[in-house]
Amino acid sequence: MALPLIKVVQLTLTNRCQLNCGHCGVAELRNVMPGELTLEQIDDIFRDLRLAGCLVVDLFGGEPTLRKDLFEVIRRGKASGFIMSLETNGWLLDGAFVRGLEASGLDQIYLSLDDYRPEEHDRRRGRAGSFERAVRALELGAATSMAVHVSIVPQTADFFTGGDMNRFMAFVLEKGAGKVRLLLPRFSGRSARPDGTPFAARRERDLFACIDPEYVPHIYVHTPGTPVGETNKCTAKNIFCHVMSNGWIAPCPYLPLVFGDATRESVVEVFERMQSHPLVRLGGDTCPMRNPDYIEEHIRPMGPGRPFYPIASENQVDLGAPCPPDCSGCNAAGRPPRRPVEAVIRDLEAVDPNYRSIEFYGGDALLRADLIGILGRVPRGTGITLWTTGCWLPEDPAFRERLRSFPIRAIRVMMPLDEAGMPGGLRDALGRIRAVQGLGIPIHLFLPADAPAEAHRGLAENAARLGVERIYLFHRDPAAPLPNAVACFGRALGRARLAWAVRPPA
Repeated sequence: MALPLIKVVQLTLTNRCQLNCGHCGVAELRNVMPGELTLEQIDDIFRDLRLAGCLVVDLFGGEPTLRKDLFEVIRRGKASGFIMSLETNGWLLDGAFVRGLEASGLDQIYLSLDDYRPEEHDRRRGRAGSFERAVRALELGAATSMAVHVSIVPQTADFFTGGDMNRFMAFVLEKGAGKVRLLLPRFSGRSARPDGTPFAARRERDLFACIDPEYVPHIYVHTPGTPVGETNKCTAKNIFCHVMSNGWIAPCPYLPLVFGDATRESVVEVFERMQSHPLVRLGGDTCPMRNPDYIEEHIRPMGPGRPFYPIASENQVDLGAPCPPDCSGCNAAGRPPRRPVEAVIRDLEAVDPNYRSIEFYGGDALLRADLIGILGRVPRGTGITLWTTGCWLPEDPAFRERLRSFPIRAIRVMMPLDEAGMPGGLRDALGRIRAVQGLGIPIHLFLPADAPAEAHRGLAENAARLGVERIYLFHRDPAAPLPNAVACFGRALGRARLAWAVRPPA
């Protein structure tokens, strides 16, 4: 189970903004989510993304230029090896500010501009003078080494059919824009239409046909590389995710389904959780928030107009396996020795078949004698994750062969260390990992965060040759558990961060 291919992460620095755009998809977050990530929290997220092999970090808002530490955020992102981009309305981008962006290492600016006519842009943005400042920012940015793309959110079909889109293209290209990103309104925030139908849904090709061929090479739809004439591709279905201003993680700012918290768990974990969930997978590879059928079936029942929707993972099944006696500090050791197989199968069959994976928790999976029979009831092609302490593995070669025949994405090894953590605990831990390695299945190692640093270091130094793909450091917290995360002992993880990983191929 190699690390997922997270290429682009969009990070909201603030929900504050100087403007009041009539189409804003995230405006309501200003009232319900005033908090902002600290530099230290951003550092932790950058470290996590670096381990995951992330390529691009896009700074988002609100208006991210309102962060006083913006230049420092950019510098730290560049130091982590990311391509850094910035979404902005341009209000603050005078000469000094643009030079500061370039000096900090910013690679690209996405500048929002809604019209080539000052009065129309200012009306849409809710503040006089916003057009003048945006055009100034465009011209200043175009004179630097940074790439500058203009983002536009058209609101009417007439903007295309009446020729305004072509006049807009001529204007911004003359002012120095490298490309134009065409963002069609989605069913989110102030762009959510009462009838539930996003503007021009299923009529995109007709509108795009009005664009003069000379401008087609300079424009893309939503995602770089998606030419006009095609439906907009949804990168949140495979390579993209969005981090809100408080650390909550969603597939996209306009698909605000919250699956986890980047301040308490790894973005990798949450990304995999999202990618497995039916609400993200349904609807093919296009934007679900421009799909009227998806909106009516899945979003309206949750209550349209809400700024976010907490989503519960329902593909985690309590295996009810026995627990070994030596997990110090774990209060799950007193659980019943074995959950009835009928109850496990019943829960397994209740999982939505559109999930791409099943995670079994609840004790040590390899201590359950009927494990093979249970795994045989998992729908064909669905990935499987198991938990074990590695304290005992069946010696029967037939069992091991059958286990390897299932699509097990990872075996997660919960590693208790003795109170001292060294040296006996480390020797025992390495022995357990070697035993699990013999199964030939990728290993994710979970270590107590409060174990001695020498134990962490010793396991990390031996991880690669022992078949470990990832090492997580965790804290238990039954009083405030992560709502969508489980461990062998159940829903009692309070925090888990990625500490080491085999890097994905370039």
